[in-house]
Amino acid sequence: MIKYAISDPKFYSNLDYAFNHFFRLKTADMILFRDKISHNYDDLAAKFIKFRFKNIKFLAQNDINLVCKLGFDGIHFSSDSIHLLKDTPKNLIKIASTHNIQEIELANQYGADFITFSPVFSTPNKGEPKGLELLEEVVKISTSKVIALGGIVSKEQIDSVMRCGVAGFASIRYFVLDKWCD
Repeated sequence: MIKYAISDPKFYSNLDYAFNHFFRLKTADMILFRDKISHNYDDLAAKFIKFRFKNIKFLAQNDINLVCKLGFDGIHFSSDSIHLLKDTPKNLIKIASTHNIQEIELANQYGADFITFSPVFSTPNKGEPKGLELLEEVVKISTSKVIALGGIVSKEQIDSVMRCGVAGFASIRYFVLDKWCD
């Protein structure tokens, strides 16, 4: 099972704090530096990569040149940037965010290694949950490995998405909020 942590600056005051206080980050297989609010993503990504853990893959979002320059292990494309998969070096892990069949087909066509499909469960500001039944269908039609995303905060939810045949799960809150600890 792939455990994919996604960062969000709403949950930490600085990167040092995040990596030293959110113990579940060290249980992740992959960590995405996602920051949609800061105006200095490049500088923060350079700081983020310095926290690299042994055996954990570090990814950044949407900027192929930055990922290569800073030595990230992979790149995660937003659903509106899936077309950039075709220009991504083969040595990088390639993940695409998907929310519907058209995006899944596009990600598969352009060679995504993984897709995230979301939101599976209710999550703030992400629209109506897709649910487990649709997630099972996505697993059947996708040639890329599927990672469930959206509202996953408990072991029970992880178990339920894994029964759908996904390669793993991704979450922000599962990895950072102590109140979600098992």
